[in-house]
Amino acid sequence: MLIQTLSQGAKTDEEYKNKLISGIKRDRVLCIFGVVTIIVALLWMMTDNGVQGSFLSGVFTGTGAVIFFFALKHILKTKKMLKNEKLLHAERLKESDERNHMIAEKAMYWAGVIIMGVCYVVMLVSGFFNMAVFWSVWGMVMTYCILAAVLKKYFEKKL
Repeated sequence: MLIQTLSQGAKTDEEYKNKLISGIKRDRVLCIFGVVTIIVALLWMMTDNGVQGSFLSGVFTGTGAVIFFFALKHILKTKKMLKNEKLLHAERLKESDERNHMIAEKAMYWAGVIIMGVCYVVMLVSGFFNMAVFWSVWGMVMTYCILAAVLKKYFEKKL
């Protein structure tokens, strides 16, 4: 959903095609990032860091694989669209639909609200048990709040 919001807003097929081409560049970077994550995970696994190292190397391997394969899938889908004008036009119309914009915005807004609520509860509970968790979650909440304020100012000026 997040990646789809980056390609929204094209008024013509040519503009949409240009957004898709720049999206391929972004997806190539994501593929490289996924491969690097897998390599780091495999190197980590070879250093024998015990149970925690094995767990983290598995998490990083899986995460890197998902990033790589979804980016690759998106590249192949985009290249197929760029070769077929009818498919390109239909996809542009589907992605430029205002209802889809509103659905994506609402979903992302409510996801942020829910995550902040969960972080607040975790912060309250963790304060009694583990200050490292408390400060980590507190940092996430403060980063989110600052980022939301800065982005609000940015979009007020831009729009």
